[in-house]
Amino acid sequence: MNNAYFHLLLNHAPVYTVLFGIVLLLYGLLARNISLVKAGLTSVLVATLLTMPAYFTGEGAEEVVEHLPGIHHADIEAHEQMAEWALWAMGTAGTAALLGLLTTSSRPARARKPKVWAVVTLVVSIGAFALLVWTGLTGGAVRHSELKEVAPPVPQPPAGNP
Repeated sequence: MNNAYFHLLLNHAPVYTVLFGIVLLLYGLLARNISLVKAGLTSVLVATLLTMPAYFTGEGAEEVVEHLPGIHHADIEAHEQMAEWALWAMGTAGTAALLGLLTTSSRPARARKPKVWAVVTLVVSIGAFALLVWTGLTGGAVRHSELKEVAPPVPQPPAGNP
């Protein structure tokens, strides 16, 4: 086993965990079920924690594959950029989820703030999920040439920002 193996092993976990959290949050909000909302918030928080090892094993995976035939540095760089965007988005979603959990009360009179944080978490998590999927697509394009045709371009930061 090497660093690329660990990266591939870990990188799917945040994608599916945040999707599960999105479904729980959406259903919990629609059904007005605080237990499902808490489960959704917890799932998003867990997905955030799972994003970190997936991200931080990427550098080691790069070292394993960067000199293999057919590997292009530009593909790896595109994947790294998307992974950084996804990490920040998941960090934001996880922070919102944590705030939602910390302000959640089972008493209906105090249920307004958790609902606001649940909605914020839901919206940010949907965006983060999209970035995670995009990151997976650019990562797949590193080794799978058939994905290069469908891999969307990586957004660039505005000029003047480091």
